[in-house]
Amino acid sequence: MRWIAAALTSMFFCVNGASSSAADDSEEVCALEAVSVEGQADLAYYPFANREEVGQLRLVIVTHGSCRLGFALLPTSDAQLLGPGRPLNFSFRNRGDQVIPLNGNEQRGIQFEDTARGREASLIIGFPRGQARRAGDYRNNFVARIFADGRPLQDIDFQVSVRVAAQADIHVAGNGEGQLGRSTVMNFGKLETGETLSALLAVRTNSAYNLVVSSENHGQMQHVSLEGENTAVPYTASIDGKPLSLQSGADARDFPTPGDGEEMRNISVEIGDTRGRMAGRYRDTLRVTVTLLE
Repeated sequence: MRWIAAALTSMFFCVNGASSSAADDSEEVCALEAVSVEGQADLAYYPFANREEVGQLRLVIVTHGSCRLGFALLPTSDAQLLGPGRPLNFSFRNRGDQVIPLNGNEQRGIQFEDTARGREASLIIGFPRGQARRAGDYRNNFVARIFADGRPLQDIDFQVSVRVAAQADIHVAGNGEGQLGRSTVMNFGKLETGETLSALLAVRTNSAYNLVVSSENHGQMQHVSLEGENTAVPYTASIDGKPLSLQSGADARDFPTPGDGEEMRNISVEIGDTRGRMAGRYRDTLRVTVTLLE
């Protein structure tokens, strides 16, 4: 499992004179002495990971007097992270996995605990899986609003940023049931000149990419038990109808970034001249490799 942690511009504020009214004369007036929002650096998001990515923030408040603390969040512009591609969705949640709305209203579900540094609360940042965003840095600014005894005392600006990693994946579906997997078999049965079979390549990527197709037998099917004259059957392989040159062993094609992060490519094989070939079984292995270009 890959995990992520929040990358923040750590903000530290010393507050003088901010206070709320005490409930009665016997209680010392609540005042904030310092507030900080902390998180770990190197936040990374992998769009094709098989589970949601999560990280954690820590809100640290140093107070003086008797305080019933509260907390709220609100965006400065947008409730998403902005970068080179479409906005990246995420959510703030409390330790009970409840979503914290970005509306500036005091949240009762935030639990503060006493530590050596002050009063601390944990916030979870969750990034839903499957967001095929263009690779690069995404960020936005947010506001943490501190309440004491039900009254807002201080707004703190902080930034959340994440690097969306360039990622690619490829699966193949054959001419049978069409199940996606890492391999398939094109079974021609009795080889006949001009016979064609195809398979679908499901490519998932958030970047421009290159497909390299390599042939174990350099673009021909080889007899499984015989060598020599008339023991190889030539064929032509194509991607999306464009022929590949496999005589040297491999050929490649470049493709732009898919709009929604996933697209299908068709790879086909057409049998060449079978006249005079030795009886028996013939085969070749094609390997398709995806490589990021950005």
